[in-house]
Amino acid sequence: MTLVETRALTKHFPIGRGQVVHAVDDVSIAIDEREILGLVGESGSGKSTLGKAMLGLHDKTSGEVVYRGESLPARYGPQDFQRHAKRMQMIFQDPYSSLNPRMTVGEIIGEGLKLHTKLRSKEIRDRVADWLKRVGLEPDHMSRYPHEFSGGQRQRIGVARALILEPEFVVCDEPISALDVSVQAQVVNLLDELKRSMGLTLLFIAHDLSMVRYVSDRMAVMYLGSLVEVGPANDVYFAPKHPYTELLVGSNPAPDPESERKRVSTTIKGEIPSPVNVPAGCRFANRCPKVMDRCRSETPQLLPLKEERTRQVACHLFA
Repeated sequence: MTLVETRALTKHFPIGRGQVVHAVDDVSIAIDEREILGLVGESGSGKSTLGKAMLGLHDKTSGEVVYRGESLPARYGPQDFQRHAKRMQMIFQDPYSSLNPRMTVGEIIGEGLKLHTKLRSKEIRDRVADWLKRVGLEPDHMSRYPHEFSGGQRQRIGVARALILEPEFVVCDEPISALDVSVQAQVVNLLDELKRSMGLTLLFIAHDLSMVRYVSDRMAVMYLGSLVEVGPANDVYFAPKHPYTELLVGSNPAPDPESERKRVSTTIKGEIPSPVNVPAGCRFANRCPKVMDRCRSETPQLLPLKEERTRQVACHLFA
């Protein structure tokens, strides 16, 4: 059953003189209950903007977000945040700037309970202490401030803050990109355990394709504000269809040093076009090794493959 979906969701940022940044363009995707959808793509492809627009942190230029069959407002007011915060939360990318340095850990994690429940102070403290233990920290950390913790510990605090309200849907905006490799694995395993125990639905945004494949049920690939491929995570990773996905997977380093030394890296040539002056036709055409004449004038649609109905690809090669 679908929990949340976007329908032709578009987000543009005006920059003056009639120009806009095309951050997200006409994105339609559905996420089922208890599913983890991994979202990958280069920096500047619109991944974080899409996640924030789904939660109402960005106003929508056009299109809609539908949650359990209900169309959410294009522009959130205070009452909308009050209503939906219990159901939808976000784990932010930077574990340093996302925590208020003037608040204690207990205040940071318990703020949501204070705003959205009628629990008494002692009940809030008990709930915070319980969540600190669930994310691998100690209850006596409640009285400390964010600067007293490492990056991995801060991200655990961010996880506790997001999940203490027991939401159904969580956007994880590159929650491991600022962490050491060993800490990345700990945070991913923590999210996986909480997903199973709480029945969470996650949009997991990241750059590391192998990590996204490991944690996700399905994978969506984004380029310059548009989706180019969507399908089961293993299928997209091991048998990519879109030329951009092929190059992304090919540029992903092998985990074995010996294999990595022998591997021929397939780098993506050229520069990503400006999101202000989006080219006509396929947005990947100027960098694509398989480009055809029609690619430069006709925009491909994200359509299911004839032989794999679970896979969608936006490419004229499969039209």
